[in-house]
Amino acid sequence: MTAEGRPYARFRRALGVRSLMGAETAAREMRRLGLLDAIDLCALMAVEAPDRYPRAARRLFVRLVTEREQLTLDQAELAIACLRGLPGGDRDRLADVLRGLAGGRQGQNGVWR
Repeated sequence: MTAEGRPYARFRRALGVRSLMGAETAAREMRRLGLLDAIDLCALMAVEAPDRYPRAARRLFVRLVTEREQLTLDQAELAIACLRGLPGGDRDRLADVLRGLAGGRQGQNGVWR
């Protein structure tokens, strides 16, 4: 652990300031991101590293359909549409749809769990 805190706290802070390098560094230290955090990292990558985004989006899609076995074909198509739209669309809204497909729930405080 560094002076800046635990890896997860640093990961969330890096996302907040849109520091892809900081978020990736903290994510590597954590070794495994939860699915909702992986969506957040992928959404950041869509904007900050568009050359690397297609590979990250494919990996996220595979993880989504693997971890959420009850996902329907229509929901899988929606996930693909959201992933396609992230680089140029309403990133927050599209990421929210992906979080919902991943089984996340948004609390009254706006935080996804």
